[in-house]
Amino acid sequence: MIHRMSRCMVLGLTAFSFSLFGAPTIDPIPNANIPAGKSLIIPVTATSPNGRPLTFSATSSTNRFTVQMHTNNPFWKMSVVQAAPALAPGAFQTPFRGSVVTVTNVGDMTFMLFRDIAPHTVDVFQGLTAGGMYTSNTIFHRVIAGFMNQGGDPLTNGTGGPVFRYNDEYNPQAIFSGSGQLALANSGKDTDGSQFFITVAPYRFGDFGYTIWGQLMRGFNVLSNINNTAVDANSRPLADVIITKASFVPDSFDTVITLVGTNLAGVSGTISVIADDGAGGRATNTFNASTIADAVNDPPFLITSAVTNLIVPINGRLTNTLSSLDLESNAVYYGYQFLDANTALNSTLASFNGTNGQFVIVPNTGYSGPLNFSFAVSPNTSFSPYDSQTYTFAVGDTAVSALATSFIAQALAPFANQLLASFTNGVPNSSTNNFTASINWGDNSISSGGITTNSLSRKEVRGSHTYTNSGDYPVYVTIQSTLGASTTVVSTATVPPSLSLKRTGTNNLINWPAWAADFQLQSHTNLLTTNWTTLTNLSVLVGYENVISNASSSSNLFFRLKR
Repeated sequence: MIHRMSRCMVLGLTAFSFSLFGAPTIDPIPNANIPAGKSLIIPVTATSPNGRPLTFSATSSTNRFTVQMHTNNPFWKMSVVQAAPALAPGAFQTPFRGSVVTVTNVGDMTFMLFRDIAPHTVDVFQGLTAGGMYTSNTIFHRVIAGFMNQGGDPLTNGTGGPVFRYNDEYNPQAIFSGSGQLALANSGKDTDGSQFFITVAPYRFGDFGYTIWGQLMRGFNVLSNINNTAVDANSRPLADVIITKASFVPDSFDTVITLVGTNLAGVSGTISVIADDGAGGRATNTFNASTIADAVNDPPFLITSAVTNLIVPINGRLTNTLSSLDLESNAVYYGYQFLDANTALNSTLASFNGTNGQFVIVPNTGYSGPLNFSFAVSPNTSFSPYDSQTYTFAVGDTAVSALATSFIAQALAPFANQLLASFTNGVPNSSTNNFTASINWGDNSISSGGITTNSLSRKEVRGSHTYTNSGDYPVYVTIQSTLGASTTVVSTATVPPSLSLKRTGTNNLINWPAWAADFQLQSHTNLLTTNWTTLTNLSVLVGYENVISNASSSSNLFFRLKR
């Protein structure tokens, strides 16, 4: 996971004076129109001549605008090319899906990813990116002029995705009121995968129908070039638009703000954005913001965490209350569905009138086991549109409590019996046969976990896998009881980055992958020492590599990366 953070790195033993360079500058920010009572996501880019990381703040001239600063979020960069004739100007060859194609360069796009509002989605893309899903494997298969560019399908035709699917993540301050917004494509509610789209204009019809998980920062010209490419009758580019590389990258010079406006149209104010390099250099830029009348009546969406009463003794009753959010505070309607014959046969739903959200599940007398329901919210009784969520309620069971275990693996080195999690259901000596475990390794691989009992009477989940590439992978371990109780915990599998060194004259040029910017570069003349020296120069992002030039006269230094 790459965060916006201060990275102080020095050139070997040579002092570096920042006073020789100028203050930071913030690129112009266009005036903004915000739908009354709603929000607008705004990218802010800047330059720091001395290379020092920037800290941002923002204020409004009126309290009728709320300014939300997105901080400590990762950045994601992709490089795009387009298939071209061999004699096209600037044509070159590049690998693609096991072959080689002739292409011309389109350019790079860099996004801030919203781990603060869509954390699971960002985790998923962190793993898929590290695993190579977006390295010369996918294209922008659907391009609609004036609307959006869609890509990320490993089948390249719009029907594929990873071996798993996951739920939507909606946020009331993330609507399609801007441009360059990065969102998940889906085939229905909670069917998210590896496909994404990037808007080129507001798309308010998509509010709370698609997860917004990032904002384009740099490369709007690339977004436009893709959107203007020639397409066929199915909106597929006539010449493949190929994503050759994607990676999490460091970015200490850009930020994103979200403006939330009053529910009155016609209100204006001045927004001031300040960038500080921490060494006396400051820059301020201002722009005007105005609220405009909003003709869009956004649909409600469920607050999925509101349903908490999931386990009940035999012959008990489960009482919960559904909760939802409607930006206009309109009336909402709730509905439900039995998801299988077992649930319909062994339970009834009481005290459900479809408007207040309260429901009581009454299991049949003597029944024990899982009950599976789907609940939905809609602005109307025809339930179009709607938002839904599935829940499993466990009758006669006890809660599963688990702890995840992070670990280190090596690229292309198979490992077996790796401890991933430990758990208990509060019942001493319960059989391991009462549980199953599924492991999502984060790199588009899923397997079953083995369950054993350790010397402390806690059960353990262990698994075997091989990672092909370096990176940080979120590992999701889902533990399921036969009676319905379950839990999911997430750990991190770190596959350490490689380090390369080139000696040029008296300079050591040291490179390591962009995703690993939070690793420290250390050096020493003795490889066996325990007292390594941490270099504190500023690294520079060159392509997809962190680069440091170490101006040391010594040619016998050893270097390593340490987190």
